[in-house]
Amino acid sequence: MGTLKLTSWNVEHLDRLTQNNLSATQKKRRDAVVAEVRALDPDFLCVLEGPKGEAAIDRVADGLLGGDWVAVKADDGKYATLGTQWIWFLVRRQLADRASLLPVATWDAFTRPRWPCCFWGEFEERNHQHYRHPQVLVVDWDGLRVEFVGLHLKSKFVNQGQSMWNAGGERRQQFIREALTARIKMTTEATNVREYVDAKFRQVENPAIFVLGDLNDGPGKEWLEDRFLFFDLISNVQGDIFAASRYLNHALFDFPDHLRWSVFFKDFVEPERDPHILLDHIMFTQGLVNGSLPWQIESRAGKVEHEIHDLINAPLPSSAKTSDHKPVSVAIKTAD
Repeated sequence: MGTLKLTSWNVEHLDRLTQNNLSATQKKRRDAVVAEVRALDPDFLCVLEGPKGEAAIDRVADGLLGGDWVAVKADDGKYATLGTQWIWFLVRRQLADRASLLPVATWDAFTRPRWPCCFWGEFEERNHQHYRHPQVLVVDWDGLRVEFVGLHLKSKFVNQGQSMWNAGGERRQQFIREALTARIKMTTEATNVREYVDAKFRQVENPAIFVLGDLNDGPGKEWLEDRFLFFDLISNVQGDIFAASRYLNHALFDFPDHLRWSVFFKDFVEPERDPHILLDHIMFTQGLVNGSLPWQIESRAGKVEHEIHDLINAPLPSSAKTSDHKPVSVAIKTAD
């Protein structure tokens, strides 16, 4: 049997490292990112906060990484992604001929390109759509179709609300309203992802699907859930336990509790909350663990890459750290 490694990593504004005329600190950070990717040595790497556009990701794959990993691009050049933080898949060069990117139009045909959304306590319907459209890597492994759904669900309100919260009174109420609105939008995006997974189960009895990436509910996660009956992104994506055959397993469910975190973020809404938070995830369908598919994930196969990340970053000043997120990986056994 062979082993493949799948890694998801939010590289924190990777686009800034693809520019010309980098400062000495930026060059140090760029070199550290390259060293971390090489130390991780993934077969499939999902990059979050990747650069905008094909030319920029080529500067990462071909320039920084020397062509050892190939950026998988859309045949039609369409990614349906706004902003400067894009989702990309880098595939080890030896495996690149097995990989392609699902057309955005196919995803939208199986789900919806946009959908009605009602904000808290309102009946007026507003249209919403993905800010960063999910990107789906498709791998043909000797007839086995494997799909990797790359996600970056994040509230644009994460870094804009602390002063409003601290001000109290009407400003705090405004923050709560806007944070709730952001949560509603993201939850509908997560539901759209779940619609895609469910659509695959209507096409294939036992699909091989991974869902991975950065799922960031935003500040005050539990506080908002306790008071306003909101549930988190991960629960919406994983599915309904009463439809167990379509429920997604999590790569870190048997990883040690004290190591199951990927970011150190202090929550200004709940400062007593443990700042060690798991925002980066890899999930997969049941067929990948129950012996019914040629690819299998065994127990203890998933991990947060603390050691590699910390060893690379230990000698660096804070301004040159590779990322505020740690990579998450899972090992996959193949039949060949």
